[in-house]
Amino acid sequence: MTVMWPTIPLLGSDDELELAPTADGFGYTASITRRRRDGSAAWTALPPRGEQQDAWTAVRLEQGQVIAYSWSGFDVRLDLQTGKEIDRRFTK
Repeated sequence: MTVMWPTIPLLGSDDELELAPTADGFGYTASITRRRRDGSAAWTALPPRGEQQDAWTAVRLEQGQVIAYSWSGFDVRLDLQTGKEIDRRFTK
């Protein structure tokens, strides 16, 4: 059986962002993976970790960056090519 996660297609590329759901069933995202056409992972981003397990609550693309919002209150900008964190801001 093949499991299909929600994805965000990347314009101008065969790659896509794969949003793996958390196991709790609340609709949050456990990880963001840039997946190549052959199925291999270019990079994976996990949410910030604090005292408790965290999750991504929303993910979007903006000007070559991945903008992800964590349940713990962080807005995180990731480089679309490398997955490296560019900026993190606490917003709660």
